[in-house]
Amino acid sequence: MPLESLHALVETLRQRIEAHRASLSSSEWLTRYTLIDPLLRELGWDTEDPAIVTPEYSTGRGRVDYALFNDGGRPALMVEAKPLQNALSMDVVMQVLNYCWAEGTEHFAVTDGQRWEIYETNKAGSPNDKRVASFDVMDASVSNVCLRALALWRRNVVTGQFSTAQTPVIDPIPEEPALPESPDPSTSPSTTDSSGLESEGEPLSVFQPKGEKGNKSIRIVFPDDSSAEVSNWYGIPTEVTRWLVNNGTLNTTHCPIKPERSNLYILHSRPYHPNGNSFVSSEKVGALYVNTHYSSRNHVRNAILIVERMGLDTSQFRISMD
Repeated sequence: MPLESLHALVETLRQRIEAHRASLSSSEWLTRYTLIDPLLRELGWDTEDPAIVTPEYSTGRGRVDYALFNDGGRPALMVEAKPLQNALSMDVVMQVLNYCWAEGTEHFAVTDGQRWEIYETNKAGSPNDKRVASFDVMDASVSNVCLRALALWRRNVVTGQFSTAQTPVIDPIPEEPALPESPDPSTSPSTTDSSGLESEGEPLSVFQPKGEKGNKSIRIVFPDDSSAEVSNWYGIPTEVTRWLVNNGTLNTTHCPIKPERSNLYILHSRPYHPNGNSFVSSEKVGALYVNTHYSSRNHVRNAILIVERMGLDTSQFRISMD
C-alpha cells in the first residue's frame, strides 16, 4: 500500500465530505459507500470478498455493520458506521463492545466516515480508556491522517499492532516546492529590493507554513511593497485576492478558479461549488468569495494558484511570521 495512494485517497475523501456534506449526513449507506468502503479497501480490506469483509454481520447480541476477518476466519475488527456528522456516542461504543464480547473479537471501531475511533475490547478501564487510536479525515494535515489511519491497515489489525506513527518521515505528496536548506546563492532568487536592502520574508512560491494555526502574526508583502497582516492561514489567499482586486488585476470575469484535478472552487463570484453545494466557510472580498475550508499548506497553495492564474510572479509576494 503506497503512502502516495493513501494520501491521494484522503484528499478525495475530504473533497467528497465538503461537496456532499448534507446528503452524507442524512444517509448511512451513502456514507459507507463513498467514505468508509474506499478507505477500508485502500488499507487492505477487500470489501468484495466475504472471507475478508462481511457487512451486516450477525453476532450473538445483534448485527454489526462490518466484520473484518483475520487469516484464520475470525473477526479481527468490528466496525459500526453512522451517517456523516452523527455522534459517536458512548451508547454506540457500548453497543459494539457487547458485540465483540459475544464474538471474542479483540478490537472494534466506530466511525461516521470522517472521524474514526478504535478500541481494544478487553483493555482495562472504562470504555473511554479502551480507545487506542483515533483520527479525523478532515484534520488539517493530510500526512498525519495517513499515518494515523495505518492503525486500520489489515497487516496491523490481524497482528494486533494498533500503534501509529507520530512523525512523518516524508510528506508523500508535496503540495508545493520545499524550501532548500542551503540555497545556492548563484541560483537563488534575489532577496534584495531596488534600495539594496534585504527583502522581508520568504517568497510565496517557497514559503512553508510552520504549524497548523496562525498563532503569531503573518505578514504578506505585495509586489508594490504594500503589506497586510493576518492571524490565520486563510488570510493569505484572502489578502492576496484583496490586493489583486484593489489593483484591478482580478475580477469576476476570471472566476471560477480551481485546481486542475479538483472539482471544488477556491475562488468564485458566488460561494458555491459546481455541484451546487455551498462553501463550508468563506471570506468575501468585494464581489468574490474565497473558499477558506482548507489546511495551512493548501491555503498557501491556493494563493499561489490565484497569483499564477493572473499571470504574476509568485516570488514577488513575500511571507514572514513574527
